[in-house]
Amino acid sequence: AAPVNIHRVDWIWANPEVLARAGIEAMPTTWDEFNAAADALLAAGITPLAHGGQPWQDATIFENVVLSVGGADFFRAALVDLDQDALNSPTMVAAFDQLRRMRGYVDPNFSGRDWNLATAMVMNGEAAFQIMGDWAKGEFLAAGKVPGEDFLCAPTPGNGFVLNSDSFTFFKVSGEDNIAGQKLLASLIMSPGFQATFNLAKGSIPARTDVQLEAFDACAQRSHDDLLKATEANALVPSMAHEMAISRSVRGEFLDLATEFFNSNMSSEDAAERLAAAVKRAM
Repeated sequence: AAPVNIHRVDWIWANPEVLARAGIEAMPTTWDEFNAAADALLAAGITPLAHGGQPWQDATIFENVVLSVGGADFFRAALVDLDQDALNSPTMVAAFDQLRRMRGYVDPNFSGRDWNLATAMVMNGEAAFQIMGDWAKGEFLAAGKVPGEDFLCAPTPGNGFVLNSDSFTFFKVSGEDNIAGQKLLASLIMSPGFQATFNLAKGSIPARTDVQLEAFDACAQRSHDDLLKATEANALVPSMAHEMAISRSVRGEFLDLATEFFNSNMSSEDAAERLAAAVKRAM
């Protein structure tokens, strides 16, 4: 396969003018800070978290919280290796506790909302934050918004990096012309020029780590630097929500449980127990 980009899933996007209306001067670096900011926004009559109530979006927030609460080793144990002890553990309960807290920060009409409409809520000042991968940045840029001025970016709390990537897969073919065509396409995809041009528009960063980033914004440069640091620290993890980590059938159990939890009064303890049981059945 020829990867065209690297998406970072664990981003928080924000509208600085909306934050200022609630007296919030900096992006949160811990969940306690996020919760305090969200409570201040609620008190000011502002929707803290723009969210689309679709299973994959619920799972996106869930996996980011799991990484923040448990760290990269726990993330891999629970969401990649599917370890039963990790899935039904106090750490997982704590992750569900934070997810439950965040349920109170979305607006009443979140159910079924597409992710780009949630991005538009932040862009238009209807909400303060969105937790979404850096494809959301492409929406801001397409609307002519300037990073650092019209919108802010910061990783979700923690020191990891949740990876997603788009790529072209090449099947085994016969015939010299077919093989030559595949090699040509792969070389074009992996060329520095294409990697830069494509990712400047998409909001992601080049899969090649040697591409010059002078034309990229501060969010992309932060993503690149954090990718290298996470790789060095063994804190780079594949996204479960975005089909980089586990089979589709097992992933479906995570999505179903995350959505049911987000839309019910299920306790965190029951959620962890039910998640472990559902994953075990699906394996």
